[in-house]
Amino acid sequence: MEELKVGLEWGLPLPGLHQHEAVVVTNALIVAVAVLAAFFVICRRAKLKPGIVQMMLEAVVGAGENFLRDIGGPRIVKYLPFCLALFIYILFANLAGMIPGFVSPTSNVNVNAAMAACVFVITFYVGIRELGFKRYFRHKMGPVLALGPVFILLETFSEIFRPLSLTVRLFGNIRGEDTFVIVLNNIVINANELLPFLKLDGGHFQYAMAQLVMPFVYALMALTSFLQAFIFAFLPILYFSAAVGWGEEDH
Repeated sequence: MEELKVGLEWGLPLPGLHQHEAVVVTNALIVAVAVLAAFFVICRRAKLKPGIVQMMLEAVVGAGENFLRDIGGPRIVKYLPFCLALFIYILFANLAGMIPGFVSPTSNVNVNAAMAACVFVITFYVGIRELGFKRYFRHKMGPVLALGPVFILLETFSEIFRPLSLTVRLFGNIRGEDTFVIVLNNIVINANELLPFLKLDGGHFQYAMAQLVMPFVYALMALTSFLQAFIFAFLPILYFSAAVGWGEEDH
């Protein structure tokens, strides 16, 4: 797939990687370090009488617990840290592409596939941990034992396509955002050549676009970045619930 370059790209000279691949890996590492550093500072400053930031974080965790409890019952809340870690990392990675000189790591299909592979493996882990090996695979065979092979085949295809769906959805949306910004910038820069009959003043037109249009575009990108992070991070809860049969009986 053709490499997409967004502005000035900088990356560590990592052996065995092309320049764009090194940029993606470098930005992924920067996002991870930034998230870890931020939470280290926040945790060190946690107090019994919380400040505004601590209250906001506690509200997010509380909302996440309620959301998970509504989907899969109280037993699934123990997997909230995994979902929140995915959500926070993906959100920061999505937003990184809005910073000049950075590239969204999630605009690369390999980064998303790695996270989806983690979801794929942990889904099996949750099922086996909660039900045991025998009960888990008996659950996969469905309610009719004679049709067990058919149910297992269907479940196998479902398990395979879930990470594929997670990967493609996130990749397509974030890559689409980056492509849209590139196209819009090229239109603004080359407005006189594309629309010569308007006789636009290049400098004034670019300034107007930067002041009026781009803030709206970046606000929309921030919203979609949040939504895509939320979808990717909390769909695994549905997978966990399906793997062990959690649901209505827990409400």
